[in-house]
Amino acid sequence: MVTRDSVVNLVKSRRNRPMTTEEMVRRLSVDAREEDQFRQLLQQLQLGGQIVRGRGRRWVDPSLAGLVAARLQANPAGFGFAIPVAEGQDVYVPPEAMADAMHNDIVLVEMKRQRRRKGRYGMRKRGPSGRVLRVLHRANEQLVGRFVPGPNIGRVVPDDPHVAQEVYVPHGQENGAAENEIVVVKITAWPQAVTEKNPEGEVIRLLGREGDPGVDVQSVAIQFDLPREFSPRAMREAEAIPFEPPAESTRKRRDLTHHLTVAIDPEDARDRDDALSLHRDERTGRQVVMAHIVDASHYVHPESALDTEARSRGCSVYMVSDFLPMLPKDITVNALGFVQGRDRLAKTVVLEFDGDGELAHYSICPSVVNVDRIMSYPEVLEILEASDGAEEEVVRGLTARHSPEVCTILPALDELARKVRARRRSGGSVDFDVPEYDVRAGEDGRVIAVTQVERDRSHTLIEEFMLSANCAVARFFKHNRLPGIYRTHKEPDEEALAKFAQFVHTATSQEIDPTDRSQLQNLLSGLAGTELADAVNMQLLRAMKRAAYSPRPSAHYALHFDPYCHFTSPLRRYPDLVVHQLLDQYFAGKLASDNMRQMWREKLPGISRSCTHAEQRADEAEREIIKLKMLRYLQERPAVHAQVFDAVITGVQDYGVFAQLRQFPVEGLVSLRALRDDAYRFDERQNALVGARSGRVLRLGTPVRVKIDAIDMSRRTVDFILRPQG
Repeated sequence: MVTRDSVVNLVKSRRNRPMTTEEMVRRLSVDAREEDQFRQLLQQLQLGGQIVRGRGRRWVDPSLAGLVAARLQANPAGFGFAIPVAEGQDVYVPPEAMADAMHNDIVLVEMKRQRRRKGRYGMRKRGPSGRVLRVLHRANEQLVGRFVPGPNIGRVVPDDPHVAQEVYVPHGQENGAAENEIVVVKITAWPQAVTEKNPEGEVIRLLGREGDPGVDVQSVAIQFDLPREFSPRAMREAEAIPFEPPAESTRKRRDLTHHLTVAIDPEDARDRDDALSLHRDERTGRQVVMAHIVDASHYVHPESALDTEARSRGCSVYMVSDFLPMLPKDITVNALGFVQGRDRLAKTVVLEFDGDGELAHYSICPSVVNVDRIMSYPEVLEILEASDGAEEEVVRGLTARHSPEVCTILPALDELARKVRARRRSGGSVDFDVPEYDVRAGEDGRVIAVTQVERDRSHTLIEEFMLSANCAVARFFKHNRLPGIYRTHKEPDEEALAKFAQFVHTATSQEIDPTDRSQLQNLLSGLAGTELADAVNMQLLRAMKRAAYSPRPSAHYALHFDPYCHFTSPLRRYPDLVVHQLLDQYFAGKLASDNMRQMWREKLPGISRSCTHAEQRADEAEREIIKLKMLRYLQERPAVHAQVFDAVITGVQDYGVFAQLRQFPVEGLVSLRALRDDAYRFDERQNALVGARSGRVLRLGTPVRVKIDAIDMSRRTVDFILRPQG
C-alpha cells in the first residue's frame, strides 16, 4: 500500500502539477485491489488538512492554493469561524459565505484577505476571512430539539444554540411528535445560505418532555454524536474477558503481589486504573515508587472489535448523572480495573528517586499486582494530616482502621511527592488552579448537591507520580525510536501572552514578563486564595494553546516536559490504550519488524487527530450537560430570583459583561441595559466598561454581586442583574 508520506510528498512537490485521483493512481502505481483503500487515504489526508482537492478535482497543497480544511464553529447570529484541523489562524466566515455548512462540519474554506476594522485607535487587523467551498464531513445528520407544530409545516427548534436555523418538518414526517416534545430529527435537505433556505428533516425518535429523567443526557449525547451502544461483536469480546486473570497470563510477568499497594480515587470513581507501591532499594538507598497501571491492552488488541469501539469514542465521557465509558462498563469495573484483594494484570513503571526527588532511573515491565487498599482522597488526607502531629488516640484509630503499613507508606509517598513537585516547578513547570466543581445528581438526574473541589495533598500525591510515569514512558519510546503517540502543548502566541501581561498589570499593577516561567509561577502562587486568583488562572489558561496528541515527540509547554505522553489511564483514554498496545508489541519483539513499525507510523497520525477531536468533543459535552443541569437546578431553586450571589467578571464586551458565580459553575451575562447604577461605556484600551458618573470600572477579575434576572433553558443562558457595591 502507498504510504501517507509518499502521497503528501507527491502533492506538495513543486516539480509536479496538481493531479486528479486517477492521475495519482497511475503515478504511484497503485494496485487495482488497493484503489478503494487509496481513495480512503486521500480523504483521511484531506480531513487532516494535509492535502485538499481543489479546482478541477485536483489534489493540491492547501497552503499554496489559499485553501484550508477546518471545523466550522457557527454562531447563532449566522456567521462562523473555521478552525483549521491542522495549523493556522481561525478564519471568519460571514453569513452569506456559509453555503450549506452547519455547526461542527469539517469544511473546505477559500481564504480571502485579512479583514480590517476601524477601531478607536486606528485600523486594526481582525484576522483572515473566507467562504465555504464545500462540506467535507457532516457533523449534524441528526439534531435534537423541541418540536413545534404548524398549520402548513412543523418545526424543530435545535437544542444546540450554535445551530441558528430551525429544521422544517413536512407533514407526514412528524412521527407522532407532540407540541414541545424533545425529538431527534434526521436532516434530509441541507440549508442554503445564499437563498436563506432552512434545512429540512424527518422526526425519527421521541425522547420525552423537557426536564424528564434522562432526556438531557440523551440530548447532549446525540448533539455531540457520542456513541452510547457497543456493537454485538464488541460485547461478545468483552464477555469473554475473565474476571480473574488465568494462570497462563501471569507466568512471564513480574510478580509484585507481595508489595503493599494502594489505589487512591474519588469516592464515586467509575474506573480504577492506577495504584502505587513504595519501598527503599537496599543496594542504592533510593526510594522506589512503582506506578501500576491496569493492563487493558492484554485483552483489547489492535483492530479488535473492542479496540475499534474504543477508538470511535476516544475517551470516556462523564455526564453528571450518567457515564459513557470508552469500554463496556462491566469489564471496566469488574475485569480490568483494580479490585481490592484481587490479582490484576498491570504494566508497572518502576521509578527510582534520589534524596532530592530527582528521577535517577526507571524501567517498565508487565506485572501482576494485588491492591491491598482502595482509598478515597478524604481518607488519605486524614492520614497525611495526622502524620503531621495528631493526638495518639487519633493515630491509633487510623492505624486500626487502615493498618500500620498503609499509615506509614502514605506519608512517605507524600513527602517524596513534595520533593518531586518542587523539582518539577524549579524546572519551569506551570500549574494552573482553575476552579473545579463536584456536581452530584439523584436517581431522577436532577442536581442535589454542588461543591467546589478542594485540591489538597492527597490529589497532588497521585498526580506527581502519574506525571513521572508518563514522562518515563515517553522517554522510553523516544530513546528506543519506537512509533508512539505523544501529548504535546505548543508555545502560546506572543500576542496572547502580551495581552495576558497587560491584563495582569491592569488588575494587579504588577509588571511581569510572561515568557519567564518563574515569574508566572510566582504570580500564581502569590495570588492563591485571593479574589483575583480564579480570574488570573483563567486568563492565563485562555492565553495558552490547546494540548493535542501527536505521533511526533515534542515539548509540552505548560508542564515543560520533553517528551511527554499519556499512559496512566488506558480504561478511559484511547491514546493511553494505544501506548500500552505498542509496549505489548515491543515486549513481544514485534516492533523489531520494519513493516510493523511502518504500519503504526501510517496509523498514528489519524489516531492522534481523532483522539484530539474526541477529547475536545468530550470536554464540550461535559460542560454542556453541567450547564443544562445547573440551569435547571437554579430554575427550580426556591426564591432563586431574590438571592444575591457572589461572582467574578470573566468576560467584557461592548454590550455587557459575563460573570461566573463563585458558588456554582454557572456563567451569565449582565447586559449593558441591566447596568442600572450608571451609564457605562466600553473602554477598548482597558478592555473594561467604565461608569460615566462614578468612574466604576468593570474588567476581568472584578468581584461583583449579582441576582438572577432570567433563565432561558432553550438558549441555555442565564441573565444577571448587577447589585450595587457594598
